[in-house]
Amino acid sequence: MKIRFGKEFQIGTLVIATIAILYFGINYLKGINIFNPTNYYHVKFDRVDGLSPSNPVLIKGYKIGFVKSINYNYDDPSDGIIVTLEVDDQLRIPVGSKAVLRKELFGSSSLMLELNSEVHRDSVLKKGDFISAKIEEGVMDQMTAKVEHIVPKVDSLLTSLQSLVSNKSIEKSLQSVEQLTANLESTSLDLSRMMKKDIPDILGNVNTLTADFSKVSGNLSQIDFNATVQKLDQMLADLQMISDKINEGEGSLGLLINDKSFYNNLNATMESANKLLIDLKANPKRYVQFSVFGKSDKK
Repeated sequence: MKIRFGKEFQIGTLVIATIAILYFGINYLKGINIFNPTNYYHVKFDRVDGLSPSNPVLIKGYKIGFVKSINYNYDDPSDGIIVTLEVDDQLRIPVGSKAVLRKELFGSSSLMLELNSEVHRDSVLKKGDFISAKIEEGVMDQMTAKVEHIVPKVDSLLTSLQSLVSNKSIEKSLQSVEQLTANLESTSLDLSRMMKKDIPDILGNVNTLTADFSKVSGNLSQIDFNATVQKLDQMLADLQMISDKINEGEGSLGLLINDKSFYNNLNATMESANKLLIDLKANPKRYVQFSVFGKSDKK
């Protein structure tokens, strides 16, 4: 005897199977393993910064659970926001551990557990206990703080730059630079003309002067400097010998220089001769006698 199921039963079975598959599929996509035993813990935050249910709970980057639910106390807003965590049943959370909420770059948030390793391994939290909360500034918060710190400086820099650009002295300086550039261009043209015209003439004169120096050098090379030096040495030796003889009183010049009596006698003779000439000019007849008739006139 065959059992036949009605269409209603078949439809009901299909609906139940579809709902079960949909439930398991959604949980699988969320990363929830409904066959794995789990424990529940709670964390109270002042803010959640974009944290949402099904966000993963990490320990050192390893997923050990997910955010089960987030509940806001509408009756007492100051009570905070309670986040329920569903983690692996094998995980033992030591007393003093912290749940760290960190805001990511694109606005999402991540939840990490920092396990306290300074307590005994038997001092662990029980299922349903509260874990201490900690909120860290994310990359965007740090960047925002730095930007807020930099913006006033940038604003001041732009103001100074605008004041500098609007300063008339800058325009005068630019005009001076333009004039200087024009002068440099003119000088460059003059220098180029000089290099093409004057420099070759100067180089020709230099070559001629170099040739003359070469001739002079050739003439100098023909002079017997050794013989000239020997003659100079001989002349100096002769002068030294004459000087020695004079100092020793040899010759008239030596006697004149070294013998005082000779000098005195010579000086007396010169004075007598001088007196004789003076008397000769005054009384010529005394020394010269003549007569027209051959008769002398004597007194």
